[in-house]
Amino acid sequence: MFNKRKLSLAGIVVVPILFSAGCNTQPYHPNQLNAFDGASYNSLTLAHAALTSLRAEVSGAFPRYKPAFNEAAAGYAAAFQAYTVFRSQPDAKAALSVALSELTVDIVGLENAFAVDMHANPQAAIAIRRRASRVRAQFGSNITVADILTELKIAAAIAETVPAAQPYFAIAAAVIEATNQAISAESATAGQPINLNAIQPVQPVQ
Repeated sequence: MFNKRKLSLAGIVVVPILFSAGCNTQPYHPNQLNAFDGASYNSLTLAHAALTSLRAEVSGAFPRYKPAFNEAAAGYAAAFQAYTVFRSQPDAKAALSVALSELTVDIVGLENAFAVDMHANPQAAIAIRRRASRVRAQFGSNITVADILTELKIAAAIAETVPAAQPYFAIAAAVIEATNQAISAESATAGQPINLNAIQPVQPVQ
């Protein structure tokens, strides 16, 4: 179950601060090839943890999200494959950048599928995304971990606007928990060696 205290860390008030931190403070890994390598691994770590958490919910309580989840899982698998190639062929950076960008789009698509059924306050959601866009614009083309972290934070912030008394809150709670799991996973890997076995592709929901 999600932790209400932890949930507050993903809330609306701190979203801009977390975007800024994500752009400026990338967890370091002793065996990373360079900063881009480390940031890419962090991005995959975030996405892997979020998708793993959501997979349990989709396969159990929310099977109607199977198509959107499986699309995101496929995007993750493609990004993971591009990353493994990059690790042995650093000149494949462009292909990895594209794969990570496409993964971000897939995650947004999955978030949007959940958001529709959460019945979140539309005005609050617009305000959150507008504020996020302004913050993101300050960092130009900075890539990877900031983008995925931003989208997860947006999803959690929107989910927080859903009152606990609403019947849709179970969906919101699943989104918040996925974001919390992603943040915890990234924090746990800070300063640790890159380990591809820890971020293997997430299986689609059958």
